[in-house]
Order: sequence, then structure tokens, then C-alpha cells
Amino acid sequence: MTSLLGADIPWVATHPLFGPASIARGETPLRAVVCPNPIHPNAASRARAFYERIGCEVTEQDADEHDRLMADTHAMAFFIAKGMLAIGAGQSDKPTPPSFAAMNTTIETVRSDAGHLFYAIETTNPFAADSRERLIDALSLIHRQLADDTYASDPEHALEIPAPTATPPELLETRDLIDELDRELVELLARRATLSRRARHTKAQHGQGVHDPAREKSLLEARQQWGRERNLSEASIADVFEAILRFSRAEQRRSRD
Repeated sequence: MTSLLGADIPWVATHPLFGPASIARGETPLRAVVCPNPIHPNAASRARAFYERIGCEVTEQDADEHDRLMADTHAMAFFIAKGMLAIGAGQSDKPTPPSFAAMNTTIETVRSDAGHLFYAIETTNPFAADSRERLIDALSLIHRQLADDTYASDPEHALEIPAPTATPPELLETRDLIDELDRELVELLARRATLSRRARHTKAQHGQGVHDPAREKSLLEARQQWGRERNLSEASIADVFEAILRFSRAEQRRSRD
């Protein structure tokens, strides 16, 4: 919108969080998001007034804040529905348990929204890929824990959400130290990102793509060896560095764009 409309035509980004299916079901209130922009500061209030006139509940959000939220909700619903459809879950006339009914409703809602939205939602939101990868990481961890019988000792509490309790001072101190280490880790990731972008430049000069499976396999094996030397779980080390490699690939692709 910035490139097409610029400063000449007043514009504001909005997202009505409803569609024909929502209206058909009589959902209320209908919600809409308005993302003000500094080029046309008055456009947001005009958009808000329009949505309110047609009975919407309006929220103003920063564009990045909106995209992050949509990556974790809107894009995630489409992604999960796509996966469930791919394995044929619930796509028969056989009875299903109540626990699946809500999921099936989500799948049908996504399908009724519009099939062509899937690609757009998953690819145009800059935060969607990260949300998908975090979900895949979480599911992979749960899958391994089930395979390892991690929950066998306390199966009744596998899905339990712990009640909030007072935090002991020792734990607060430990968390402060962890925060300090995490800040250092972020600084190291920033340095790694710089090197990844440098590597991308060199690869481009030599006609090489971003993904280098042989290099990544060798890298993971070396990091797992380092972990063994420090009595760390090889699987956990692999999880961490697989995430770092995805991060590095994303940085390389971003530098290319």
C-alpha cells in the first residue's frame, strides 16, 4: 500500500476478522483491526468510524503486532486444518468423539473461508513461517516424549496447566541469571546472522543455493559431539541447532530478498 498509494491517496491497513461464514452464523460482535500509519494519521479514525457504523468492535494495533498475532492464530488455524485434511482426519461419515468436534468445526470454518487464502496467509505474513516452525518443534518434542514414555510416571497430569504459585527467591535469582545468559545468546545469534548473510552473499556469487544439506549434516554431528563431551542430550543438542539452522536459512533468504 505504501508503494502503490504512497502519500497522495489516504490509506490505512485494516483487517476485518470476519467473513461470509461468520455473518451466516450470526457471530457477534464482528471484530475489525485498524493499523494506523504515520503517512496518513487521520485515515485510521475514518476507518474506525466506518467499521463502527456497521456495528463492528474495532481494535487499533501496530502492523507488526497484528501480523505476529495473526501468525499465531489465523495462519495457525489454516496450517493445522491443512494438515488434518492431508491425513483425512474426520473426513468420513463415521462417528467421531466430542473432543474432535471442535477441531472439525475449525477445519470446516477454514475451508468455507476460501481455499485460495491458505497460500496468501501462510506466505505474505512475515511471521507465519516462524509460528509454523515453533508448532512443529513443539509437536516433535511431544512425539519424542511419548515415544520415550516420558509421561508414563504421571499420565493424569500430561495436559494439566499448573496453578500459579509464589516464586521462591532462589528461583527468581536463577531466572535472572538465565535471562542474562539468554541476552548473551541473542547477541551471539545476531553475530551468527551477520555471518549467515555474509555466507549467502558468497554462495550467490558462486551460484549456490541457501540450503546445503551436506554441510548441515556435518555441522549437526559436530555439535552433538560437543554436547556428548559435556554430558548433554544429543537429541536436545540436535533440536537446538536445527532451530538455529532454520534461523540462519531465514536470515540468508531475507538478505537475498
